[in-house]
Amino acid sequence: MMMLLFAVFDPSGASAMPLGSQLKEALGFLDVTQLFTHLLLYLPNIIAAGVIIFIAYFFYRVARYFVLRFFKKSGVGESVSNVVVKTIRFLFIGTAFIMALNQMQIKVVTLISTLGVAGIAIGLAAQQTLSNMISGIIILIDHPFREGDFVELDDIYGRVEKITMRSTLLRTLDNTKVDLPNHKIIECKIVNHSDYPFLRVRIPFGIAYKEFIPKAQEVVLKDVENVPQVLKNPAPEVNVTNIGESSIEMELMAWIDDPAIEIPLGYELRKRIKIALDEAGIEIPFPHRQIFLEKINLDKIKPLFSES
Repeated sequence: MMMLLFAVFDPSGASAMPLGSQLKEALGFLDVTQLFTHLLLYLPNIIAAGVIIFIAYFFYRVARYFVLRFFKKSGVGESVSNVVVKTIRFLFIGTAFIMALNQMQIKVVTLISTLGVAGIAIGLAAQQTLSNMISGIIILIDHPFREGDFVELDDIYGRVEKITMRSTLLRTLDNTKVDLPNHKIIECKIVNHSDYPFLRVRIPFGIAYKEFIPKAQEVVLKDVENVPQVLKNPAPEVNVTNIGESSIEMELMAWIDDPAIEIPLGYELRKRIKIALDEAGIEIPFPHRQIFLEKINLDKIKPLFSES
């Protein structure tokens, strides 16, 4: 290359040839004909590689269309379909890329070996990310919950907004977003409030020992009849759950068909029970203790104090 530059630009000025002659002489160092010949010989391989990639992309689009159509008819969630589509795209495009490289006479085995070593290094450095991805696949396949469900994950209650390969997003009742890593979800207890058509709301309360239990049950059930969100079938119940130290512990059990109203309805029912019991004159006790003082003969204990 340096010889080529000196041939074109002679700093000593010894060469007095015109610039056109200098360029012609410099290009003589390059075998343009041979270069063009190699390009023409290699051009079919390049075209073949491009055709392979185009065909693979075409079949990927066809497969994607039928897969999404099948999942839509089957009622499969969007998260699952996205994972499957991305996997199909990786398989089609990845296979086509390897075939295209092989068609262009590039040593694919050496490249794969290099990528394999790099993949091992990346895998060791990103164990947590890989764990989240595997856990995400398990969640999408096993379906412990779906997007839109009301769940308790790691003692956090909220609505499932989105399930990704790395994490699950919850929207809490305070309208805050909680991003939970998938590997933690797999290991924690999952409570799904939306998996069945009916959901039971439990409201505990207590009455004093002096009160008549059937009357308290009647008052509460009559008041609950006026709540439109509470289902008539199955019918609500009021049961005695415990004989406590300071009260008869009871519990209202009412059924609803919308998990989204579970928490707000619980607040409303507690208020209504308190008002209904007050209007019926039924006491709601608070923890208390009774102390009984017996008569003491002071003459018998006076010597004890005098000796001390």
